[in-house]
Amino acid sequence: MTPEKSRQVRRREERKDPLKNDFRLFLHVVWKHLGLPKPTPVQLDIARYMQNGPRRKMVQAFRGVGKTWIYAAFVCWRFYTNPEWKIMVVSATKNTADDFSRFVKRLIHEMPLLSHLIPGDDQRNSNVFFDVGPALPSKDPSLKSVGITGQITGSRADEILVDDVESLNNSATEGARERLSEAVKE
Repeated sequence: MTPEKSRQVRRREERKDPLKNDFRLFLHVVWKHLGLPKPTPVQLDIARYMQNGPRRKMVQAFRGVGKTWIYAAFVCWRFYTNPEWKIMVVSATKNTADDFSRFVKRLIHEMPLLSHLIPGDDQRNSNVFFDVGPALPSKDPSLKSVGITGQITGSRADEILVDDVESLNNSATEGARERLSEAVKE
């Protein structure tokens, strides 16, 4: 299928599937799967902003609101609406970013709604980067996780999610904060 034909099919499907049109509805489905209570008004506001906010946006909310879990659901929704989307997740450490990637992968494997996104036998399928099932071959994986001081240069993504990039280790001194600021700009 050509990329143009793929886009046309995707547009028709979006008109039929309300989950593809509104991330907040998708978030309800993920929360139900996880056995969580319905999303709070704050969580739904974050979801609306993530879907409809400006191209460059920042979500700041109090500890425990579920930002990382909302981000993981958002990544799944991005792939659900467009399997060609490329996402890079950047965290303070490689381990934290990899944990996020594993959580997204787990959602894809456990939720029947997302089973079509499970990587095929001929696709990348590691815990640090993977392709989603319907994605066309590409040099860049569908999802890649990196630490803020890791190898970001040369990677391509349609969207970069920066989650908990600041830690005591990388921001304790003025010099460390400057290095972190430069890494975030990159």
